[in-house]
Amino acid sequence: MRAGVTLAMLLAFAGEAWADVQAGVEAWNRGDYRTAFDQFKPQAEAGDAKAQFYLAEAFNLGRGTVQDYAEALKWYRKAADQAYPEAMEKLCSAYFFGENIIRKDETEAAKMCAGAAKAGKVYPAFLAGYLYDFGKGVAADQAQAAQFYKIAAEGGNADAQEALGRMYFFGQGVAQDYAEAVKWNRPVAEAGRAFAQYLLGYCYDYGRGVQQDYAEAAKWYQKAADQGDARALSGLGYLYSQGRGVAKDEAKSLELYLKAAEKEETSVYALLAWAYYQGNGTAKNDAEAAKWFRKAGDLNDVQSQYMLGYLLEQSKNYGEAVQWYQKAAEQGVTGAQESLGALYFSGQGVQQDYAQAAKWYRQPAENGSTYAQYLLGYIYESGKHGAVADPAQAVKWYGLAAEKGDGRSQLALGYLLSDDKAGQKDLVKAHMWSNLAAAQLSGDERTAAERQREYIASKLSPDQLVKAQQMARDWKPKT
Repeated sequence: MRAGVTLAMLLAFAGEAWADVQAGVEAWNRGDYRTAFDQFKPQAEAGDAKAQFYLAEAFNLGRGTVQDYAEALKWYRKAADQAYPEAMEKLCSAYFFGENIIRKDETEAAKMCAGAAKAGKVYPAFLAGYLYDFGKGVAADQAQAAQFYKIAAEGGNADAQEALGRMYFFGQGVAQDYAEAVKWNRPVAEAGRAFAQYLLGYCYDYGRGVQQDYAEAAKWYQKAADQGDARALSGLGYLYSQGRGVAKDEAKSLELYLKAAEKEETSVYALLAWAYYQGNGTAKNDAEAAKWFRKAGDLNDVQSQYMLGYLLEQSKNYGEAVQWYQKAAEQGVTGAQESLGALYFSGQGVQQDYAQAAKWYRQPAENGSTYAQYLLGYIYESGKHGAVADPAQAVKWYGLAAEKGDGRSQLALGYLLSDDKAGQKDLVKAHMWSNLAAAQLSGDERTAAERQREYIASKLSPDQLVKAQQMARDWKPKT
């Protein structure tokens, strides 16, 4: 019986306490702050979180009592310790920005903002997302950041929508999902935010998360470009260069690229270089092309490194050409490897060195370059300028080029097969290759091929000669 009475008494006391707090709220709302303060104080001291929050508000604003930030902080903390959402929201902002007597404290801000966010508070959810996104006061955790951003984004916070759109676009803290990126970027793009407009334009440009639509891409790029977004200037410039979604206008494209470059948008450096090199939208200008190829090359654009080497070689600046060719060659650009091999072969810009030439010719030769194959054959045959003579290797590389119809390689191969230098003597094949060379070479090379053919013929039996000539008639180049 006593237990029942006790429970009833507790319920009665709780009801009275709630009534007192509610009476305080009503007094607060009608501006009777002194009455409200008197209602809140005993209930706050008894541990009621709502009363503690309102008491903190009273001290913070100086309503119904003297303003006292230290007392306000004390009661906000007590309410927040009981997970009272409004108290955590207040402290979230106060610790994030540093307000009144509270110093900026991102660790405390992260704690309070996260608590308020989990209670559905929109702005604290954005702030929590920011703190976790950039590792402010907590270890960076983009997955956690995305969860907080989503709470705020769904509550209509534009900053969170933009952040979430960016995370889905790049796959930061979430699986990359262009459709979700479009969903969250669209409202902020429509509200005029340049970065979201650029991302939306990109999605339309490349058909990411939406049907590819160059006109829509140009529309959104233009909106962002009008606000000076360098990436949008670059994207719009490319659409004008190709006539996609807009009328083709190479001069307009160049203008946009230059504006982007002024903002240090590095993606346009190579595009500008090619425009000046090819004369697209402007007069052809190798000096300007070299300037922009150099900028792109400094950022390790390998094709720009190769093209700068080429332009320097054309202007006979062989020493610097070697440096740029080497940068691109070391990263596998075949044209640069072949050009670098040629400079080592001729000794322009570097000391003549056939071993180095062979090193750089090898990859182009293996990739099928007839010229590189011929020169590798020559280097291995000659054994000059630091290279070791290797007739068998010479036969291999001459043979590959000869099979594709290179006359000089056919002549050289005929010579090597006519004696035993390479250990592969075959007079019938030697005659065939010499005959094929004589049929297409001209001038002194033709004369040399004819003499070689006749000399080899003098070493053949009639049957062998007929066979060699038949082989030459039947031969077809390999493609």
